[in-house]
Amino acid sequence: MRRPVVIPGKQTQGMAVIIVLTVMLGLVLSVFYQGSAAVLGPLETKAKVVIDAGHGGYDPGAITKQGIYEKEINLEMAKRVKELLGPAGIEVILTREEDIDYVPEGVRGRQPKKQADLNYRIALASQAEANALISLHLNATPSGRNTGAETFYYFNSEEGKRLAETIQQELIKVPGMNRRIAKPGDFYLIKNAPMPAVIVELGYISNPKEFARLRQPWYQDQLAQAVAKGVANYFGLP
Repeated sequence: MRRPVVIPGKQTQGMAVIIVLTVMLGLVLSVFYQGSAAVLGPLETKAKVVIDAGHGGYDPGAITKQGIYEKEINLEMAKRVKELLGPAGIEVILTREEDIDYVPEGVRGRQPKKQADLNYRIALASQAEANALISLHLNATPSGRNTGAETFYYFNSEEGKRLAETIQQELIKVPGMNRRIAKPGDFYLIKNAPMPAVIVELGYISNPKEFARLRQPWYQDQLAQAVAKGVANYFGLP
């Protein structure tokens, strides 16, 4: 005996449509709240900067009485700044991520070696089409009395000056920091870089009290946050 064929009515069809739509909505919301790239997409890159950890390799930079090299702290600071800028939508390229230099084999003499090393870093930023180049350093004086951060720009660069000022304005907010202003300088890197470039001297490694702070992670975090905030302000980012 044949069983009767039931033809769905309008009410049954309507219920089926509602069920399908409910399931689809649930799937969409699930994907959305999980932060799926399929819905949200990747973080938009709003700017690209090159962070240069000053010195490296054959060039230690300033050296403390305890035998600590400036280049080591510079590299740690560069990595910290990079971590902070990424979430703001700023792509960061480091000139070095280890203790190396970029002097070609066969180059001799202090000045030729230094110039060759800096030329490589400038070329890296240029080839990356970076919007800014920020070189991190530590300062030193024979007396050991000076303290505080300083930011330098090439005197003929208006954008370099603006970048230096936005960074320095944040650095002087660090507790205990001297209230210095951004200054013009004739340093090779900022003079020859084709994009806005600054040298940030984060403190004086020659001052015993400041050097003790510069080695502390909590103080490095404060300095890195100040530099990152200054860079974000330069690009008009929160």
